[in-house]
Amino acid sequence: MSSRVGLFGCMFLIGCAGQSAPPPVVGELVFVRGGVIAPSGEGVTTPAGVIVAHPWKPGDTVEVGGLSSVAPARAACTRLFSVDLGDVSRLVAMGGAAPNSTLAFSPDGTKLAVGSYRGELLVLDAFTGDVLARKSLAETMVKEVDWSADGETLYAAEQSPDAMVYAMDPATLTPRWTLRLADFVGSSAPPPAEDLYGVYTLPGAYTQVVLPDGDLLVSALHSWDLDGVKTNRSQILRIGTDGTVTDRWPEEPADATFQHVAVDRAGGLIAVTINRSADGAPPTDLPVGGVMVLDLDTLTPMLPIMTEPLEPWFSYTFIWNGLAVSRADDAVFMGFGDGRARLLSLTGESRLELTTGAPILAGDVPIHASVGWGGISAGRLIYSTSTTLIPYGAASASLRPPTAHPGENTLWAVGLDGAAQWSWTGPQRIEGLSFAEDGRHLIVGAGDRKTDERRDLYGALVFSLTGADRSGEERLEAFCQTEGPVFFRHTLSADGRVAVAEHPYTDTDGTVKGHYQVTVLR
Repeated sequence: MSSRVGLFGCMFLIGCAGQSAPPPVVGELVFVRGGVIAPSGEGVTTPAGVIVAHPWKPGDTVEVGGLSSVAPARAACTRLFSVDLGDVSRLVAMGGAAPNSTLAFSPDGTKLAVGSYRGELLVLDAFTGDVLARKSLAETMVKEVDWSADGETLYAAEQSPDAMVYAMDPATLTPRWTLRLADFVGSSAPPPAEDLYGVYTLPGAYTQVVLPDGDLLVSALHSWDLDGVKTNRSQILRIGTDGTVTDRWPEEPADATFQHVAVDRAGGLIAVTINRSADGAPPTDLPVGGVMVLDLDTLTPMLPIMTEPLEPWFSYTFIWNGLAVSRADDAVFMGFGDGRARLLSLTGESRLELTTGAPILAGDVPIHASVGWGGISAGRLIYSTSTTLIPYGAASASLRPPTAHPGENTLWAVGLDGAAQWSWTGPQRIEGLSFAEDGRHLIVGAGDRKTDERRDLYGALVFSLTGADRSGEERLEAFCQTEGPVFFRHTLSADGRVAVAEHPYTDTDGTVKGHYQVTVLR
């Protein structure tokens, strides 16, 4: 036998030269954003496989861990794990709102903090889902979770009769210090168990932000019935690393609701939505229905911004999470419940007014799409509109909208000069926008659907914010499908993992399906 034949035979016969052929690799490569998930390889092990960083383009042939596959046109999104957060079926069955949940990856991406509607605080291994620490807080909804820059402290804030803020050791969830927000904005008794929305009448932290110097910025809010009088109390607090309040605005709690605070850390600015639900005349020193811009270091008011109601359909203005401020862009962005979006300079001059979702008539019925979420990213406005609504000031506000508003349920990107850049409209119902820390990606939640029976449209969509001359559909990098609808607060790790809080939903036959759980996908 020639040497050529002998070599050929050794390639196919077991036992040649005392060696056995390696077993075949079983499995397949799953192409995710920026890498693959493989049965084995050099990477991070998760319950779904090993995440291997490996840039690819559609059509590339990629070999990892003994497997070879051709890259697809669009990345997949794979569930790494889910962790149960308890039973909220009663809330859903009785028609309550989606259970409030809050999520935050640690700075190094190895841990995920979770705060639940049921008052539980969890720290998870962010790759495997293993529960590293768990703590139940009494009569509480965990409203906010955040990490210190070094990952050594976990901050949690609740909505409860006491409205505590905690600085905790993340390994044990043992408090290092606590602060009672009810000492600033008042306390109220726990609501009856049958009151689905009663928890929102308790004092709580509606925004919590870790600042560059390590201080904590908290917006404390309390809106309740005090001896038959609807009452509001709100205050912005700056808390030092030892738990001491070092500054506040205003000096005495405001007769208003501060529901959302946007922070420009680099520019040293914050913007606060000023709304109100209390009885009596509104305070004259606050831009109720608008925004107050403050200096971040001193909490000194710099610019009150008012906007006139869009009559005759609306008698007042309201801003929820459609808010951003940027010193570098000389801009304050506001998205309104009436469907308008405005951009002003930091001196108060109007730069843009967009009527994307403003009321139009469908026959004799007015319809609109509110602006619920928005921000400023890389010199552009990015905001979303809701599904079609009937203005709450209209005589027919209890009717079902007869047709869809042309600007409904859409993600919009507009230059600061007003030029439309791109938009995206799809079958998923938009629930919240989450911008990546580096500004390169955007997460759009896909929440509960009220108009059809499709159950394969829940989850999160991942959009690229880099590059020019690309449509919204071209920017959609992946759709991360989940079992159930997601809450509007979600988050993205630096390496591309997406964390969402799923919740049950009521099916067309009235049964409750799905689970209350946190899910991480890649």
